[in-house]
Amino acid sequence: MSSTVATRRALLKALSIAPGGGAEVTLQQTIAAEVIPLIRQANYLRQIADKYEGLINMTKPLVRVPRLVRAQGAYVVQAGKPAPTFDARLEGVDLRPEKMMAWLPIDQEVFEDSTIKDMEGMLKQEMAREFAQGEEIAWLHGDREGVFPSGDSRNGFDGLFKQAAAAPLVYDPDIDTTIPNSGADVIVSNLIRACRNLGIYGRNKKEIVIMIGTAIEERLTRSESFQRMSSYAYGSGAGIFNGEIGRLNGATVVATTWLDAQPGDTYSKALVMNSSCFVIGDWQQFSIRVYDEILSQTDQTAIRARERVAFAVRYPEAIVSIEQFPAQP
Repeated sequence: MSSTVATRRALLKALSIAPGGGAEVTLQQTIAAEVIPLIRQANYLRQIADKYEGLINMTKPLVRVPRLVRAQGAYVVQAGKPAPTFDARLEGVDLRPEKMMAWLPIDQEVFEDSTIKDMEGMLKQEMAREFAQGEEIAWLHGDREGVFPSGDSRNGFDGLFKQAAAAPLVYDPDIDTTIPNSGADVIVSNLIRACRNLGIYGRNKKEIVIMIGTAIEERLTRSESFQRMSSYAYGSGAGIFNGEIGRLNGATVVATTWLDAQPGDTYSKALVMNSSCFVIGDWQQFSIRVYDEILSQTDQTAIRARERVAFAVRYPEAIVSIEQFPAQP
């Protein structure tokens, strides 16, 4: 048996896959337990949901998540008097999983030339990275009624920008212009104004997450105001996400490339939200399939991975977007 075949078979065995031209198997629990955390580490929205208890391991393909319809929920009741009718109530938001897939062709040269012993570990990382990117862009920019290309992950969900209840704010370059040498602080003022527009959802700053693009990140980190506020927050002990760059007025600031100006866009965007505004569901069905039949045509082995994942917005009123941010730092 050649070393190439041995390496390839060892890889498939480690992934709990049997070669055979398309036979599908569900990942063993131990493998799924390794891949799914990798996806969570690479997807900032999953990290936010995990920290604020909005990440749900689904045990059935439909889960109803409670949603509080806000109203005055506390009343004064005098002794001997009946309580008034309460307007606050609980409703439900449905979590239904959608299917997402990643297709990973592997050139035969990868096996022939590789001296890496942990090939399966690296493959798990690549699979997780592909799913995490597809999830994050879908949950930010998804639009079921959009005109995205066939198979685009944004077709499967209505994302945070689509479901934000409030009208988007427009970046105002004139804020704080009366303060000398404060050009970089204009970014800070626009983000703080968006936090104010969250209303009751903006009271507890520790519950607020600000998501920005990396172009805004570069400009924001030059802001003396941001540096002071971030330094103060971390001095008192702050939790750090993988994409967290600091704290603004107590709120977590996360930078992601998916809010930068994409090809064809003139501006970048920002999103300010209460961390309770959305929920993510993992329907524990993660499977992979190996395709051997294309090997003779392209000298490749293809691995197709599939997951079922759900996303729902609980409080659209707890999301504020900012449009027309500068595309360049």
